[in-house]
Amino acid sequence: MATLTPTLTLVSTDGSSDELNFSVTDSLNITKAIINPSKVALSTGDLTLFAAASYTKSYVYLKNTDDSIVMDIDFGTQLSIQLAAGEFAFFPWDSSGNILATSASGTPYLEYAIFEA
Repeated sequence: MATLTPTLTLVSTDGSSDELNFSVTDSLNITKAIINPSKVALSTGDLTLFAAASYTKSYVYLKNTDDSIVMDIDFGTQLSIQLAAGEFAFFPWDSSGNILATSASGTPYLEYAIFEA
């Protein structure tokens, strides 16, 4: 079994009346990196990025590498995450529904990885 160590740090001095500065780290047990960071070109039609039937509980990394085009990430038929240009997401996924990706226009690249727990 391998270990994946994600860290999230949030810092802001002008986001509210209080200064924000914290970091959270976790140690996740994974069986393997199913897909190391890769890229795929999206289009305005749905692309099944991860089919639920192919995975068990996993951790998913997504990053919109485009500098202007928005990407939609859906779990089944419902919009779940919208990644603006340059935004990223890392989240646990129970593999109960497919993860689909589509772009607002053009063929921007989505960087992705999945780590099975």
